[in-house]
Amino acid sequence: MTDSLLPANSTPLERAMSLASARFSPPRVLPTIWNPVTCPAALLPWLAWALAVDEWDYGWSVAKKRAVIAAAIAVHEKKGTPAAIRTSLAALGQPDADIIERADSIRRNGAALRNGLHRRRGLGGWPTFRVVLHRPVTVDQAFQIKRLLNATKRNCVELLAIDFAQAALRRNGLYTRNGAYTRGTVNTQIN
Repeated sequence: MTDSLLPANSTPLERAMSLASARFSPPRVLPTIWNPVTCPAALLPWLAWALAVDEWDYGWSVAKKRAVIAAAIAVHEKKGTPAAIRTSLAALGQPDADIIERADSIRRNGAALRNGLHRRRGLGGWPTFRVVLHRPVTVDQAFQIKRLLNATKRNCVELLAIDFAQAALRRNGLYTRNGAYTRGTVNTQIN
């Protein structure tokens, strides 16, 4: 009884319970629950909630859920910066997306094309950005990316558009025209 934590005046029943419980070691589950790699798949939504994951979809694959949870701490450390936006987009499967800051600010030097992507705002156009995706996404995924960007960006910065015209759909039989995919830009003004 030298390694017992019971006081000297403990009852025989308390000593017997202490000896009986010493034979059973508690399961070492707690360290595995807080790790997104080893956490059981059924507990991933609670781990995402505990780590304040900004965007969550139950339809994602387990690997994508684990990637989003693993990136959550890095996103929160840099929240409000372009690096956090890049980390969030990479977790959603868009690691090569381009972020164009000051997307509305153009100069009258002949370099900008009048193609509808810019408005003349002068110096007032600095708090804007546009995201150009290079991988095809569905319309639902585009709105999910929009919600994620709105949660990750600074509040004073305006997201102009999520442009995936660069991720053109090819006629190779991988995608069908069923309304899930679109070509071009998703209007970010729609809620």
